Amino acid sequence: MKIGIISDSHDNRANIMKAVEIFKEHKVKYVLHGGDIISPFAARPFGHMEGVKFIAVFGNNDGDKLLLDNTIKSFGGQIHDDFRGEIGGKIFFMIHSCSAIEEIVASGKFDVVICGHTHRRGIQKIGRTLFINPGESTDWLTDKPGVVVLDLETMEAEEIGL
Repeated sequence: MKIGIISDSHDNRANIMKAVEIFKEHKVKYVLHGGDIISPFAARPFGHMEGVKFIAVFGNNDGDKLLLDNTIKSFGGQIHDDFRGEIGGKIFFMIHSCSAIEEIVASGKFDVVICGHTHRRGIQKIGRTLFINPGESTDWLTDKPGVVVLDLETMEAEEIGL
């Protein structure tokens, strides 16, 4: 099973649409968004991916959280302050801010830990845990927008530019 991972889209609808197409091409079953979607119109394209479950966490720049939550729920998605759950037999933890991420990874409780916020991509295996920051999907800070596709069978994470 493949998982699409994206973060820090900051209302960049053009790059969100590119990400959705990449996720469709890779036949992902889940899309995990590490926060800073910003507004409801930026969340809607994720609802156009048939048979794909969308799970997001709130970021520090998200606007009207109630409206964003309602929009995501309207297409069967979820948004949380942080997400802990099982997908494809793997235990995931996802949060926007990376401030306490070292302790979370070091706990060894999770197979995959995802954060966003820094806009800098990073993928690292630490003990039994795969840490992923997909970087920004906008192009504000690094000028390297991208997403990650994770294959849960091989635990290989592919970085894909937008």
